[in-house]
Amino acid sequence: MIDNGLSADRARYWRSLDNSRIQCILCAHACIIQNETRGHCNARQNRSGKMILPFYAWISSIAIDPIEKKPLKRFMPGTSTFSVGFWNCTMDCPFCQNWEIAHPPPAYIQKQIIEPDRLIELALASGCPSISFTYSEPLLHIEYVIEAMQIAHSRGLKTILVTNGNALDEPARHILTHTDAANVDLKTADPLIYRKLLGGEIKVIKNFIKVAFELCHIEVTSLAVPGVLDSIAQIEEISSFIASLSTEIPLHITRYHPAWKYTKPPLSPDTIHEMAESARNYLKNVYSYW
Repeated sequence: MIDNGLSADRARYWRSLDNSRIQCILCAHACIIQNETRGHCNARQNRSGKMILPFYAWISSIAIDPIEKKPLKRFMPGTSTFSVGFWNCTMDCPFCQNWEIAHPPPAYIQKQIIEPDRLIELALASGCPSISFTYSEPLLHIEYVIEAMQIAHSRGLKTILVTNGNALDEPARHILTHTDAANVDLKTADPLIYRKLLGGEIKVIKNFIKVAFELCHIEVTSLAVPGVLDSIAQIEEISSFIASLSTEIPLHITRYHPAWKYTKPPLSPDTIHEMAESARNYLKNVYSYW
């Protein structure tokens, strides 16, 4: 992969180890990366004992979406948002609904570099009042996203983060300080499923949600997936956690469709409806989609 030449002095959230190794301290994987190799995400690399960002400013997707598609129901409703996506992900959900850009085959990746200042110019030209970092995992590209968010705020745009929340406390606080609204996935209530199947840590995601609640507007999405999140008991546990922060936080319960490595049929609309009704025993703003 060609390095764009701009990433070596921009990488943060890493530390030096012995024998030219480094450790990434961005997400729960906390990868120890040997020289000339990459971390679990394939987007943070060790070059001669320093971290570089081989996909800095590489943009996979740009679109204008209704803000409700993020989904956000209680932030700037009825507006459109300039939406931008990246490449790769910090997690491994086998049912990923955006797998083409979150887990792309190498031949599929296209080099489209848009520097942060240019990105904000495009967002302003779109006429949208906000910019959303979305589709694949924006936290993986935190250095770029924070820079773009700072420019966006200086130009009067609101900033939106759509994320799996799998970031450690320090980077979480850094990016959420620059975020006006976030939608965070809470994919299951089962810590083992999070760790072994999805490649995340539920304690880390819950902490991210807590920090987001402190620093910005937050809404939560739970994708109902067979064998991952498919029971009333699980959605009640998720709803109870969210309610411990505030009963006003919106919860979006969405219905998975077979994608990438998962071919299991989706849950029935009746099951989604029952899960939403149970969540409403804890939360005031519950939305379901099927």
